Amino acid sequence: MREGAPILGDFGLQCLAQGDSWFSINTLRPFSGSNLLMNMWLSRSAIAVDCADPGDTLAHMLDSRQDPLFYSFLVGPHDQAWSVILLSGGGNDLIDAIQTTPTDANGHRRPPNDRLLLTDDEWDGPDAISTFISRPGWIAFTRYMLDQYRALDFLRRISAQNQNTPIVTHTYDYATPRDSGAGLGRGPWLFPAMQVYGIPEDRWIALAHDFTDRLADDVILQAGIPNFHVADTRRMLDPAGTEDHGATADWENEIHPTADGYGKLGVKFVDKIAEVLNIP
Repeated sequence: MREGAPILGDFGLQCLAQGDSWFSINTLRPFSGSNLLMNMWLSRSAIAVDCADPGDTLAHMLDSRQDPLFYSFLVGPHDQAWSVILLSGGGNDLIDAIQTTPTDANGHRRPPNDRLLLTDDEWDGPDAISTFISRPGWIAFTRYMLDQYRALDFLRRISAQNQNTPIVTHTYDYATPRDSGAGLGRGPWLFPAMQVYGIPEDRWIALAHDFTDRLADDVILQAGIPNFHVADTRRMLDPAGTEDHGATADWENEIHPTADGYGKLGVKFVDKIAEVLNIP
């Protein structure tokens, strides 16, 4: 599918998918790889052209230079009338922002509007939206993310055949900060930031939940673009603990579900797709 137009045959639903590792690969461990798309079962025959890449941010996904494949299938030479656009995005944007260090490469402290986490001398201070989260940083992040959704809507509007095609996306479930990566130096993602900022371990889970809820409630559910539908997939998975390593409960590693976990999320995602497309 990476070259030329895909062969879609007579599938009842023809989906264009763009996203991050939740649509691509969750681990480098042999035989453990899975994603959300692989664990979705619709009542009609369906095919998805999947443009997702692990680690992709929403801004990267929408850049025609960075991701020409998605651009080509939506507004370029391989544009066609898609049944639905499936989106998995925002999680890596949040992770990248959380990972922003307190100081820059020259050792100068970054102002609170340039990072999401506060240093210990700023906790519960005037810049705090909650004990550890920077209010100006979160406002800047939210504005940036809403701009990305508007950019996505712009691409859809200039598409010859998809100006009214629905977009269906999901929220994220509650990952636990822990020392558990995907292998070959990929991850962990939240755990290092907790350490760099000196967040007490007994507050890690609550802080991660707070970020997940804010991403869902302030960003994804507030995208504000037409024909944009959200499957709220929070509170679906059994969590890991902060001391757990490797695959635990419904989590393959720190931020990626297991195949069984994706199966749970897939039910909710499919329900939303069926509702939007009015299929049983």
